[in-house]
Amino acid sequence: MSNRPPTVDGEQQWPSDLTAMDFARLFGTTLDALPEVCLEVIRERDFRYRVLSGGERDEIFLDVFKALSRQLEVAGAHRIKAWEEGWSETLADFRNSNFDLSTLVPKFVRPDAVIRLDGNYIRTAAADFETGFVTVLRRWLFDHWFKDADHVYEFGCGTGHNLVELAQQFPDKHLHGLDWATASQQIICEINNTHGFGIECDQFDLMSPNSGYVLEPGSGVFTVGTLEQMGTNFGPFLEYVLKGRPNICVNVEVLSETLDQDNLFDYVAARYIEKRGYLNGYLKQLRNLESEGQIAILQVQRTFGSLFHNGYEFVVWRPL
Repeated sequence: MSNRPPTVDGEQQWPSDLTAMDFARLFGTTLDALPEVCLEVIRERDFRYRVLSGGERDEIFLDVFKALSRQLEVAGAHRIKAWEEGWSETLADFRNSNFDLSTLVPKFVRPDAVIRLDGNYIRTAAADFETGFVTVLRRWLFDHWFKDADHVYEFGCGTGHNLVELAQQFPDKHLHGLDWATASQQIICEINNTHGFGIECDQFDLMSPNSGYVLEPGSGVFTVGTLEQMGTNFGPFLEYVLKGRPNICVNVEVLSETLDQDNLFDYVAARYIEKRGYLNGYLKQLRNLESEGQIAILQVQRTFGSLFHNGYEFVVWRPL
């Protein structure tokens, strides 16, 4: 049964709707490769939308250019206090909600926001379009790439919401959440205590990786919007992962190398990534490592994004 609300003139207001076939295309796979855990979300959630054009599209571009003309906060290690405060706020919300898992969605995921999809800005029928899309994406990535991994590590796990999804999808796996903020470990302890998960958590600084923290053989590693905060300082963490030799590594991040600088839609995203000091050069370095025979890149894929950039692109690779 669908949870979509009844609408008046809904087909006219929201003429487009993401289908299972659309998700398969956006994930770079085939319809029959989408597992049932993805299909059930697609059936139940509201993925209707309309493409912005004319004056509406111009207004969005104008908003983006105005943002680019302002002073924007730059990512980096100096923001550790902000992340501690942010995750501490989430921890308080989680406790005050009687430990409702939906409160773990990070606050930077804004409901009712303009979305970037297929080279267009869109508005959506559902306020939670982004979280719904990410749910389908995570479930597909987990099913496709981590099915055979006994141990899975999320670096930069934040509120733990990705690990909760993974624990529900594969309850027998050994899950590990790592983050530089101590509030993150407190959240995961509360999740375990109130919902019966056995997610292990540790403090881990990706800027200065602890070489003594050893990955289990045959493991999977993933990041979601974590390397974004590292700018060009991803080298030590990449070296750490290479030495750890996981079976598979999935990074859901901004990948500026996929952007077409001669296309206005991509150009403004590239300028925003540059101004915020977000991840830059990571995919290029992976391609260099592949050319040297050190790794194999299995997939690079654009999916969708929020107003300023495509934050949900992904690259899948493994050490050789």
